[in-house]
Amino acid sequence: FRKRSTLTSKNVTKATKQALNGSALNFLKAATSRRARPVPAKTRRATELRLVNSILDEQCFPAAVENGFQVSPMMAQLEEGILDRSLAVSPGTLVEVRWKSFPLIGVILREVHNEGRNGVQTLMVDGRIITHLAHDILYAVPKFIDPFHIKRCGVEDTPVNSKELMARISVAEKVRAFSKSAEGLFNGYSALAPDEEAWASVTVAEAAKLLNVQHLDHNLVLHAVYSRLMKHSQMFVVDSHNFLSSQTFYVRPRAQVDRFDRVRQLMRTSSPRVKQFAMRAKETIAELRKMSTNFKNHAPSYSPAMNLAFTEDDQLFIRFFLDSLVDIRSVQTDPYTPLICDIIKGLGLYKGDVDSAQVRQFLVDLGVLPPWQDIASLREAQPALTAATPKAIPPVVKGITKSVATSPDLGPDDLYPSDPLESIRHDFGQLTVYTIDDYGAQELDDGISVERDASDPSNLWVHVHVADPTSILPPTHTIARRACDATHTLYFHHSSRPMLPDSLGHAALNGKPENVMTFSAKVDSNGDIVDYKVRPGIVRNVRILKYDDVDAAMSFDSNDTTFPFGRTMEPTPTPPNLTIADIENIRLLDLFSKRVVARRLSTSTFSYGLRRAELNVSPKPLPVGAVDLIQPGLFLGGPQISYSVRGPMPSGSRQIVAEAAQVANRVASLFGRDHEIPLMRRSLAAPVGNEEVIADLLKLRDKNGWVDFFDPAEHWTLGVAEGEGYTRATSPLRRYGDLVTHWQIKHALLHNEPLFSTSEMQTTFNNIGAKEHRWKWLEQSHRKWWALSFVKRWKESGRDTGTYNSVKTMIGRVTARARQDIFRGTWVQEVHIPYLGLFGILEGAEVEQEIGAEVAMTVDKIMLTAHPMLRLKPKHGYS
Repeated sequence: FRKRSTLTSKNVTKATKQALNGSALNFLKAATSRRARPVPAKTRRATELRLVNSILDEQCFPAAVENGFQVSPMMAQLEEGILDRSLAVSPGTLVEVRWKSFPLIGVILREVHNEGRNGVQTLMVDGRIITHLAHDILYAVPKFIDPFHIKRCGVEDTPVNSKELMARISVAEKVRAFSKSAEGLFNGYSALAPDEEAWASVTVAEAAKLLNVQHLDHNLVLHAVYSRLMKHSQMFVVDSHNFLSSQTFYVRPRAQVDRFDRVRQLMRTSSPRVKQFAMRAKETIAELRKMSTNFKNHAPSYSPAMNLAFTEDDQLFIRFFLDSLVDIRSVQTDPYTPLICDIIKGLGLYKGDVDSAQVRQFLVDLGVLPPWQDIASLREAQPALTAATPKAIPPVVKGITKSVATSPDLGPDDLYPSDPLESIRHDFGQLTVYTIDDYGAQELDDGISVERDASDPSNLWVHVHVADPTSILPPTHTIARRACDATHTLYFHHSSRPMLPDSLGHAALNGKPENVMTFSAKVDSNGDIVDYKVRPGIVRNVRILKYDDVDAAMSFDSNDTTFPFGRTMEPTPTPPNLTIADIENIRLLDLFSKRVVARRLSTSTFSYGLRRAELNVSPKPLPVGAVDLIQPGLFLGGPQISYSVRGPMPSGSRQIVAEAAQVANRVASLFGRDHEIPLMRRSLAAPVGNEEVIADLLKLRDKNGWVDFFDPAEHWTLGVAEGEGYTRATSPLRRYGDLVTHWQIKHALLHNEPLFSTSEMQTTFNNIGAKEHRWKWLEQSHRKWWALSFVKRWKESGRDTGTYNSVKTMIGRVTARARQDIFRGTWVQEVHIPYLGLFGILEGAEVEQEIGAEVAMTVDKIMLTAHPMLRLKPKHGYS
């Protein structure tokens, strides 16, 4: 042995013999007798003693760990294959493995192979070595220990000399320190969940800072902390829609974690309280079914179920079931699943797999949720809807204190005492403004007026008058802060959640003059914008019209709407009482629309889309019942629903409104460019591809995709040229980003400078973009659930038999390549069904279908889960 600074060769030789003879205490005494530094603390020596005893206990080696994953052989092979391809389990990697559901943490010493399966030997935190399969690894941190120290640990089951022993002690202590730091996360949970019932959020970086994990490689720390957060899903729920950029986990409320622990303990101990709850639930469900038997065609209503009440235990379990509906990605273990399965199966009321659809149905049958409540729009299922606002003040609020010269002393509940732009507001007098929308539209954001240019009548001035809530609402107001959190209005079939109160921006509905922000464009005969104006305005003559009524009166082309289940409650178009001046104005607006469309089509742009389902629900809002869980609710009847399928591209009056909004957004961008104020823009470059293929697509002329951008870049599908740009500014009542744009433009009109800097705008719109992505998914999932629920009820009612059969055989068009469903072991392909306006998953085809191919199919199964799905199968005789 070589002489080291802390050990003489003589002492090492003697110590090694003593150690290998089992005298761990004497070994430590000898090995530390000549250390230059002070003797370690008793706690550290005790830890080292335990490690030495564990390492030298030959009865522990080798320990073959049983497979901890309770999966089928197919899943085990899939898991192992995925791991082998995506994770390098090289020596020195910190890993967490599962042994009979218990997590163990350690460092890989070497790879081993057994019957063709990849395995590893891992030095655990207690100093023992276990041998296990590679696919038992839950997470890994590569290069946690350098190769030199791993090599010093040796490869034998027991250390052959003191170097190997001390190396293993060193590695085990480092793992132990890392593990102990990660365990501090539980202390951090209390700090991150300050409210009993409110969700909070934390990023991986924030959690790492809270843990105070010390390591030279910060990326390794972040990866390890991320893995710990992923594992403890009873406390932390990963952002299921935008994690790659947000790196956010939602922190469950303390009351929710407490409920989980209480129910888990009751079930672990086989408490009779669990069976008693199940018995009471079955009795309640039976009683509610009796009460509602003869009211299927009743108008939707809610009333407390008399003579029925929930006990304290009932409330505990019901809230536990509601907690379980939180949207968790499949990559994160759902801790509620085994507990929920045991209770649901014990009821004996439901067949098939236990999933979120069964949980929802159980809560509906129990009188907790109304029959029309889907999972996606349920507040309890979406942490982002209720998570507390981050402590950091958004830049949009912080910047206002240094920029607004009009009212420097506004508090969080103070509106503007007067209109900041009153002195420069343009009065449009009796110019007729047309607000055109669907029946039942809740927020009328904008109106349109048109007039010929005085100097050249061939040019048209089109004015888009946008609601102006910022005339009284400053960025510092509590309402603005809540709007920032909400991002935009959520439109649901059974109710809506407005971003702003109805009192802001609805003066025109009452026939009163209304403040507006007006974006005006002069469009020539070629469809080019040759001049523009941005002004705060006031309008006095507003006409509110409906799309279908205008189309009927003006004989515009139909939007190709179909009704696969019959036209039940759609209002028959009623031609409005249009004056000669109205007809002339609408014809000019139609001419404007045709000009800008022709200008766009003269370029190489094209758009595409697919038919989509639209439901009209009445009445609205639907009753939701009480939320105190004192007693069950009796929900009777159901809403009237009209199922229609609309074409992808707007036409007639819808196209007029759409083109006017696009021109207004282009004008907003031009104003920002010419006044050098930062605005968030949307752009899309032209596609790069085979010229012949693009030429064929241009012939079809059948829009998708954008990216946020500050520079006025090209937006190819909208025909917006480089240098012009496209900024959304026409919906401040329902989009927070449009509110910010209005504040920015108004400040430039008043002071010739922006209100918010580029960095403040970037931070604000990064937050908006992430939320918009989630809300878009939420609304799409909600709409799909309602559409599939309608189709499911139609089938179950027996109306899909006979001559009028809407869903028995349909033609679908393949929209994606085939992929393997690893859970079902089948090959599936996404298809679009134009007849229903829905996407589905085709299973069971003998061969992969080409994208665009038409396939005859029928409905196999409708799954009304948190992620609703339409499963299809080929019609017999077709492939």
